Amino acid sequence: MKIAILTATTVFFSICAILNIIILVRYSKLLGKYRELLKYLKGLNNCISSARWGNLQIRVRKGSTIHSEEISKNLNSLLESILDRDKMIQEYVEKEKENNNIKEDFIAMLTHDLKVPIIAQDNTLDLLLNEKFGQLSKEQKDAIKNIKISNSDLRHLVESLLDSHKFEKKGFVPKIQENVNFREFIDDIIAQANSIASLHNKIIRLYDHLEPNYVISTDIFLLRRVIQNLILNAISYGVNSDYIDITIENNDTQYIVRVRDYGLGISKENMDKIFNKYYSAAELYSKASMGLGLYLSNKIINTLGGSIRAASEENKGAEFSVIMKK
Repeated sequence: MKIAILTATTVFFSICAILNIIILVRYSKLLGKYRELLKYLKGLNNCISSARWGNLQIRVRKGSTIHSEEISKNLNSLLESILDRDKMIQEYVEKEKENNNIKEDFIAMLTHDLKVPIIAQDNTLDLLLNEKFGQLSKEQKDAIKNIKISNSDLRHLVESLLDSHKFEKKGFVPKIQENVNFREFIDDIIAQANSIASLHNKIIRLYDHLEPNYVISTDIFLLRRVIQNLILNAISYGVNSDYIDITIENNDTQYIVRVRDYGLGISKENMDKIFNKYYSAAELYSKASMGLGLYLSNKIINTLGGSIRAASEENKGAEFSVIMKK
């Protein structure tokens, strides 16, 4: 009886020992697979994190299971595909840059070369109007004046296009000139604009509210370009009046130039667009325009540290104010 009990006990403990060994072996295998899985997930996370921050060169190694191997293969293929597309995009961008540079250089050459015959034609028209080649009838003079107006508009378009190209290419670099007599500066601009104003049968009126002998420091070429453009716009679009009004004034911190016309004005919905590139209301006046004048004027004044403000009522004209820090 005792022997039977001892034998049964021995068999029981032997079975338990065998089961423990089997469990330990399986646990060891599971632990190995768990560690392998952790290692794989860590590599997967590293690959995804690197890709998130722009590094597409890291690859995830193949997993030890069919599913992990498939995941690795798909992820690595995705990264390769992204790299290929990125390379294609870069090549496309470089090609577009090259094409744009060619286009811009062509436009710059074209606009520069166009200025020469336009100026020559303008000078010839002046000679004709001054009857240097013989007396003209009133009808002939009127016809030549109309041609001169169109020629002036064309020259303005070409200069705006050329200035736009220069700005997009290099920006504006101010060359500041000190102690410029502001009234004399404005008088000179008006004197040049009067010849164009007379062709449109308009009179430029100046209202001077400056301190005596008021001087400024600025890039006179860039500021002149802006004020000339505003005056030309007022002449072109001031269809309801014979006058263009220019007001100059100053206070302790700034000086202001206001250019006022009495044309159709600007609608409220278009006021926020007038300084946008290529926006133009010229079609309302049956005129040609690329919508670069106000865009460039705004860029120039911002470069000089000032601002341009516009105010308008429909059918009552518009007023543009150039506000510059002293």
